[in-house]
Amino acid sequence: MKQFIYLTIAVAMIVTANACSKTTSDKKTETSITHAHLAVNGSCEMCKERIESAAKAVEGVASVAWDGEEQQLHLNFDAAATSLETIAEAIAQAGHDTALDKAPDDVYNALPECCKYRE
Repeated sequence: MKQFIYLTIAVAMIVTANACSKTTSDKKTETSITHAHLAVNGSCEMCKERIESAAKAVEGVASVAWDGEEQQLHLNFDAAATSLETIAEAIAQAGHDTALDKAPDDVYNALPECCKYRE
């Protein structure tokens, strides 16, 4: 009977130690998600889709939502994998000016008429 008790205690200790080491290794692989807002110009639902698609295409971007009324992009991204500047550049290359980067004229001019926001 004593052997059974010792065996049970030993198994419990091994399971506990294994669980602790798993938690530690999980913490090492956690990402540091950053929430940010970025001013992005656009006009319509097509703009919303283009802006969000361009941002999501950047590796490390977790989620995006463009508010057309506020002209603001709300995003969550892994700061170890990308930066706000990189995301802004991708959006500009899709034809939309941001607070950090301007879309090339030829790309902007190729947008549908309903998407043109410059005066």
